[in-house]
Amino acid sequence: MVVSALDPPAPPAMVADVVFVIEGTANLGPYFESLRKHYLLPAIEYFNGGPPAETDFGGDVSGVRGWHRGVPPFQGDFWGDRAPPPGRSLGGTQYSLVVFNTVDCAPESYVQCHAPTSSAYEFLTWLDSIQFVGGGGESCSLIAEGLSTALQLFDDFKKMREQIGQTHKVCVLICNSPPYLLPAVESTTYSGYSTESLVQRIAERGIHFSVVSPRKLPAP
Repeated sequence: MVVSALDPPAPPAMVADVVFVIEGTANLGPYFESLRKHYLLPAIEYFNGGPPAETDFGGDVSGVRGWHRGVPPFQGDFWGDRAPPPGRSLGGTQYSLVVFNTVDCAPESYVQCHAPTSSAYEFLTWLDSIQFVGGGGESCSLIAEGLSTALQLFDDFKKMREQIGQTHKVCVLICNSPPYLLPAVESTTYSGYSTESLVQRIAERGIHFSVVSPRKLPAP
């Protein structure tokens, strides 16, 4: 298994914005339970300050969490009419999930995205809902689509965290297929960016980036 990181993790007490970007194809499915047990659960417990509990919430806005399919998840202002009012922002670590696929998923959206939640327990239910289907005839996956959506999430985190100030930003890519050479096309903000350029933008934004893979992948 390959685990690479640009920076060490934050202290557990620090408020963090954490985005997991996961390949949702059959190429990763056989390995996911092991990854979940040995990497994902310990990482979530680290940021949560302990094992997730059903009652754990750190400052959600009621009604804003959900599954967004077929539309760029953060086009304009994701929160819309439900945005936190002036002078109020969300506290506590926030988790979000991006699941990307391969080109054979068309006409379905290349990416599915859960809106942020401060409940580590709820986030685990999202992980358990990933189906890992398709992609069996493909040797690559749409990593650029996943990373471009993650960057849109971090754009929105920045808006909702205005009153908190600096937070620790973490992006974890979990995949078992190398990227296509195709640029991102579904993102409204990062359309046309390649996987390599998106990784560069992530580094420039000060987002701590890790890659977890059952096998060693070629550089993008």
